[in-house]
Amino acid sequence: MKHLLAILLSLLLASPALAFDLGGFGIGSGDKDSKRMRQINQVFKLASAMVPISDQEEIILGKRVAAKVIERYGIENAPEMTYYLNLITTAIAQRSNRPNIPYHVAILATDDVNAYACPGGYIFVTRGVLNMVRDEAELAGVLAHEISHVTERHIVNALRNSKLMKVGTEVAADAFKTPGPLLDQMTNFATDALFEGLDKSDEYESDELAIDYLDRIGYDYPAMYDVLKLLEVRHKYGATKVLDKTHPTPKSRLQKLKVAALKLSLEKPSGIRLPNRFATHSRNHKKSAS
Repeated sequence: MKHLLAILLSLLLASPALAFDLGGFGIGSGDKDSKRMRQINQVFKLASAMVPISDQEEIILGKRVAAKVIERYGIENAPEMTYYLNLITTAIAQRSNRPNIPYHVAILATDDVNAYACPGGYIFVTRGVLNMVRDEAELAGVLAHEISHVTERHIVNALRNSKLMKVGTEVAADAFKTPGPLLDQMTNFATDALFEGLDKSDEYESDELAIDYLDRIGYDYPAMYDVLKLLEVRHKYGATKVLDKTHPTPKSRLQKLKVAALKLSLEKPSGIRLPNRFATHSRNHKKSAS
């Protein structure tokens, strides 16, 4: 009952955004100086990796990347289902490691089983995902995984460590103020990271955080295990080719997640799955699409 009340309260308090808004070193000579030059180069490398990207700059980048995702797949005009997805996402995000930015979700018009998290809180789930999951907790698991990519800034961190950011803090900041070639390159880099895949460690981390987030809000966190089992079945039949290009195998993810879960301070599984509520929204969505 405690967990159910937590979910209900979270959904009541959540206010999802309905619109998917796309709007001094000395230098000498000799061995000592060569060593000093190496140290200087290391400092510059470190400094370039630490070029900050603010939340607002990340949101600007995320809008541009989201536009490219929509350009590739198109989105479904499904106001009721989209609102439902945004309600769940906002509720989870409020209990995540990064609740201070807005999150937006849209449905991609493809039967591929996949989901994407752009920088700045722009998240997509495919029609294929909605047809695969069986209850709200499994859907929340997919969304929590994508939210985790945003909270941990996986694409942004990859960008910060790229050659593009060796331009320095001021130049990078100016790129967001006055869109031009550099911002275009950043957008392309982030889009490539989204479609070609992040580091495997980022995917494992997002799985781990997903069950943590599910537990925080009161969903039955083993639902995330079941999502990976559903993906494993499809993987065996070759039905996850797009997902397989960017993620470790579902089997390896499940194995690592169960080990990681032992180290987390999780509550006893709540058992709250809410299949009927999900079924109602799913049924209405399919009717409106037909």
